[in-house]
Amino acid sequence: MLSNLFNPSAVAVIGASRQPGKVGHSVVKNLVEGGFKGEIYPVNPNAETVLGKRCFPDVGALPDGVDLAVIAIPAKHVPESIEECGRKGIGMAIVISAGFKEVGAAGADLEKRLANAAMVSGVRVLGPNCLGFINTKHNFNASFAAGHPEKGDIAVISQSGALCTAILDWAARHHIGFSKLISIGNKVDIDEEALIRALGEDEDSRVIVGYLEDISHGPHFMRTAERVTKRKPIILLKAGTTVAGAQAASSHTGSLAGARMAYECAFQSSGIIRAPSLEALFDYAQVLSYQPLPKGNCVAVVTNAGGPGIMAADACERAGLQLASLEPESMEALRNALPAAASVLNPVDVLGDALADRYGLALEAVARDPGVGGILVILTPQVMTEVEETARMVGERSRASEKPIFGCFMGRGTVETGVRLLNQYRVPNYPVPERAVAAMASMVNHRRWRDPPVLPSGRYI
Repeated sequence: MLSNLFNPSAVAVIGASRQPGKVGHSVVKNLVEGGFKGEIYPVNPNAETVLGKRCFPDVGALPDGVDLAVIAIPAKHVPESIEECGRKGIGMAIVISAGFKEVGAAGADLEKRLANAAMVSGVRVLGPNCLGFINTKHNFNASFAAGHPEKGDIAVISQSGALCTAILDWAARHHIGFSKLISIGNKVDIDEEALIRALGEDEDSRVIVGYLEDISHGPHFMRTAERVTKRKPIILLKAGTTVAGAQAASSHTGSLAGARMAYECAFQSSGIIRAPSLEALFDYAQVLSYQPLPKGNCVAVVTNAGGPGIMAADACERAGLQLASLEPESMEALRNALPAAASVLNPVDVLGDALADRYGLALEAVARDPGVGGILVILTPQVMTEVEETARMVGERSRASEKPIFGCFMGRGTVETGVRLLNQYRVPNYPVPERAVAAMASMVNHRRWRDPPVLPSGRYI
C-alpha cells in the first residue's frame, strides 16, 4: 500500500532550491548524496538546474512515471500542488512544509483544505510539517536532516521532526543503524497505524520504535498493533500524558493527548512495549535488534566488582526478573575455573583482578546452565583489567550463544574501546546495571506476549 513511499523509482522535489540552507536544497542534496538510484526531478520555475539535475517549471511539465513528490513550498500553495500531483498521476506526497494546524485556527483551516485536496485527487500524504522520510536499504533520503544514518533493522516513526534529527545524531555517535526513519508531522492522511501495518510486513525492519504525541484512531491502532507485535516488537514513547504535556503537544502539532493510564492499558493489551523515556526507547530497541529473545526470566550476572553485582540483583527484583539459581554442575565448573576467593553463587564475582580468560570461563559455565535465560556481564576498569580483550571474548561468546548477553562496562574513557567492540559484535552495552536489567525485562515481556507462559509459576519454555 505504501510501496511508492518506501521504495519509489522516480521522485519530484517541488520547491527545489539552488540556495544552500533552504529546505528544498537540502532535500535534493540528500537524495543525490545518499546514492538514490532512481530519477530525481527538481521543480523550480526560476532555475534551470539544481545540484546538476535538470529543473522543471511546474508539476505538469514533469515526465510520466513519477511515484512520489516531496513538497517544500509555502503552506498556502500546498493544497493546489497536491491537486496538480493528482492530475499528473503522482499518487504519493511528502509534505515537509509547515504552517498548518500547529500555528492555530487559520493553519487548521488550511490543513482541512489539504486533506480535502488529497482525498479528491487520490494522493496519499505523509505530513505536513514533517522532516521527511529515509529508507537506508534503498539509499533513499527524502528529508532535510543533516547526514545519512547507518543501515540497520530498527524502524523509527516520530511525530516530532526535531526529535528525528536528535535521534540521528545520537545514533551516529553510537553507530546504531536504522532501516527507515519516518517523520509523520501532523498526520493529515498517513498515520501511525498505517505505518505500523506496513512496517509489520517490512522484511528490512526487525524492531519498530516510535515517538507519538497522540494516536489518531485508537481501536483501529490497537488491533493493528496486536497483530504486528506477535511478529516483531513495537516500542513507543508516548508524550503528552500530563496536563502540562498535553498543552505543549497541542501547541506543537495540534494534537490532543490522553491520560497516561489509558495509554498504558491500551499498550499492554496490544503487546506494545512502553518506554518511559527516550533513553529507554533506544535501550530496548538496541537489545531487541541485537540479541535473541530469552527463554526465561532468570538472569545470571558475571562481575568483577561486588557492588555493581548487588545493584543488578536489586534491579532484577524491581523489574520482575529473578536471579538464576545455578545448577550444582554449574557451580562446580565455576569452582574449578575461578580463584578460591571468587563467588560461585549468582552474581558470580570473578574478582577485581580478573583478566579476559577468567571472564570467559565464568561466562561459559553460566551460559550452559539450563536455568539461565540471559546473562549480564559487568566490568569495572581496574589497573589490570583487559577491557578490549574482555569485550572481544564477550562478543565471541554472544555469537555462539542462543541466550541474550548484555554488557555493562562501567565508566567512560577507560572502557570506550571495549564498548565500541561490543557494538561491533551486536552486544548492547549499558553504563549502569539498572538500564541493562530494564532492557532485558523488555525482552522478557515481549517474549511472554508473543509466546505466552505455559507454567503457573510464570517461567516458560
